[in-house]
Amino acid sequence: MCLLGAVALAAAGCTDDGGEGGVDEVGEADGTTEDSDSDSSSSTDAEAGSESMDTTGETETETETETETETETETESESESETDTETGTETDTETGTETESESESETDTESETDTGGMGDAIEVVITSDNAYGFGYGTELGLANYFGGIENTTAGQIFNCNGGPELYDIPAEAADNATYLYIITWADSSVTQGVIARFRKVGGLMGFGEDVLTGDEGWEVCATGMNYSPGSGGPEQAVIDDRIQACNLGNLDPNTTSGGWVDEVGTALGAVAVGEDNTTPYNGGPQAGNEFPLVCPNVMPEEARWMWFNWDPQNVVWPQTSPFLWPGGGSNPDHQFLIFRLAADLIPPPQ
Repeated sequence: MCLLGAVALAAAGCTDDGGEGGVDEVGEADGTTEDSDSDSSSSTDAEAGSESMDTTGETETETETETETETETETESESESETDTETGTETDTETGTETESESESETDTESETDTGGMGDAIEVVITSDNAYGFGYGTELGLANYFGGIENTTAGQIFNCNGGPELYDIPAEAADNATYLYIITWADSSVTQGVIARFRKVGGLMGFGEDVLTGDEGWEVCATGMNYSPGSGGPEQAVIDDRIQACNLGNLDPNTTSGGWVDEVGTALGAVAVGEDNTTPYNGGPQAGNEFPLVCPNVMPEEARWMWFNWDPQNVVWPQTSPFLWPGGGSNPDHQFLIFRLAADLIPPPQ
């Protein structure tokens, strides 16, 4: 609306200048006509007077007639010259005014077009089986925290109507950030995982233009603090405390990942990267095909499901699956989980 309004105002400005130019042009044209008529009248009076006085000299009459004819011709030439000059001046001035106004209008339009508010947003689409939050921060913790969404039905996870959430996060949220974090927890049933895309057109510092779950470089820390959907999940202060504990790398090896682990992992666990958002659901969850498609209208095909593999030596996807609830024990996959991606691990957009 602002852009259209600016163009309309600029167009109105051109019309007003043209209107004034039209009035000036008509006025100057009238003045030229009056000057020409006055000169012609003077010549006629002079001619009549000469004829009445010089009735006896035929030679003198011819001479005067020739002189008057030359005078009239010169007068008409001067009038035409003045008219041409004035008309040319008015036309040039009027054309110049319109061109200048159009140029200003184009400049204003380009200036407004360059100011795209949505271009400053980080576009996020994310869902989890079952719960998640996310934010940007540093090695010491979160600078901001979004989400705390807890899904309790399949429709809330996968469907286009009520399924994955969409966020427009101000780009300033990632100012001075060195890590992108995803926090997630699940129920003790069937499947668990998280899938997302974070997008900033033109790139966002070291994070690149598109950041997908399943990209190289993700790390995870399994904290061993169990939250069930409906509990509200961990508060930001708890998350920050666990981030710093994960940094130390000396968490309980029986109930946690010990610290941060990547896709290669350690004996205590690894990042699990599963199927992308293209594999059709084969009637029910099974190893290698655990999830239905997440609303393809918003979730890109390239995004992949992630979770924590608590036993990478024996649980090898897709033959076996860390995305399927293993059963046994109160928290066998050591939730809640904190995923992080360092900004400098993502190549800048080419």
